[in-house]
Amino acid sequence: MTDGSAASLGSLVRPLPNLERIIRGLLLIYVFALPFKGLLFIERNGFLILLFLLGVWCLVHRDHFFRRTALDIPLAAFVVWVGLTIPFATDPLYSLQEFGKLLQQGVIFYTVVYFFRARTDWERLIGLIIGTSSIISLYGLTQFDGTDQQSVTSFLPAEVWLTTYLVMLIPLCFALTWYEMTPWLKSLYAVSTMLATACLFLTQSRAGLVAFLAELWAFAWLLRKRALLIAAGVFTLAAVGGVALLLAVLTSPGGEERINASPIPLKTSTTSFVHRIDIGQFTLSKIAEYPVLGIGYGKETYKKLFGVVPEKDLLPGHSPVREAGTHNILLEMALHVGLPGLALFLWLAVRLGHTLIEGLRQSTDPHAKAFLLAACVGLIGLGVRLQFDQLLVGTLAIQFWVLMAVAIAVREVPFATDPSLPTLFQERGSTS
Repeated sequence: MTDGSAASLGSLVRPLPNLERIIRGLLLIYVFALPFKGLLFIERNGFLILLFLLGVWCLVHRDHFFRRTALDIPLAAFVVWVGLTIPFATDPLYSLQEFGKLLQQGVIFYTVVYFFRARTDWERLIGLIIGTSSIISLYGLTQFDGTDQQSVTSFLPAEVWLTTYLVMLIPLCFALTWYEMTPWLKSLYAVSTMLATACLFLTQSRAGLVAFLAELWAFAWLLRKRALLIAAGVFTLAAVGGVALLLAVLTSPGGEERINASPIPLKTSTTSFVHRIDIGQFTLSKIAEYPVLGIGYGKETYKKLFGVVPEKDLLPGHSPVREAGTHNILLEMALHVGLPGLALFLWLAVRLGHTLIEGLRQSTDPHAKAFLLAACVGLIGLGVRLQFDQLLVGTLAIQFWVLMAVAIAVREVPFATDPSLPTLFQERGSTS
């Protein structure tokens, strides 16, 4: 583009309202829509509009919005490797479509990092996320009827999606409750924490419970507070005691009938554990067959390759595995993009965790510490949750990268060290 045409475009855009403000407003709408399956059209179409606005912004400013972060090299390496595996995939066209979604997550990550650096913008985004999580949790609580174990899904597609979403958001609600000094805001965050936790428990997701306990211990480890250590210990003992009591009742005469007669449905079946063991054994055998390039990126590739072969001679109590998927993010990465892809993914995860923890240790601002703490704990909890179901896909993956983007922005931007730089996350009351 010539200088004259760029100047002409700039003159056409200047009369419009602030373009960065429009981009931030669109991102707020986009993030709000993510957990609502009925608003999926906003996520799809909103991203296309966002791409157009970002293109206009780049042309007008003759610059790009990719701010350097600590994740650039491992993230780029993982993305490049996934791209290299596409021609060798089981269904290259499908893997290419899924690769486009991976690129979309990257664009959202860098867009949030760049356009939500200022304190007021950060507060609006976090306030929106907290408010949305409260709506999701409250509606989920109203769905519990005491008869159906899968009834609590809120506005998300299924119970497993809801539990993964809550595992990501509970640490944010709790961390803000811990660090907030304004009484009414502290109370608001506390209510959000209780709603999300209650909703998670009512889903009766055993994977969700394990992830929640992991997050409790992560809080206790990072904050080094005796009260949190005691709370984590009490919850863990209660969980272990509850499982032991349930097993004792089940193994006693007439125990299963008493459990079934309980007014609150309890998950007592062990078939899912057996199924996951079968899936793990099958997946490991296939990883050995496709160790370098894998079978192709994308969750459905597993079914496309293995599901076409009928399953025979199943043992009693065992379920088919050829259409089930890996149910584990590490197994999925190893199978779908090969062992090198898994290594690059682990490098990215470790770099992300290290960056967040270092930021938490170095930060002195309470609001910045709150979000860095939430991101650290959420990363640990989500890592545990994804060992039971690989749900770092779709809108949940975008939600994850939005949360991590704000944490990275907090980590990377200096705090009031230069008067010419925007001052982020000042204590409330200091700027009034």
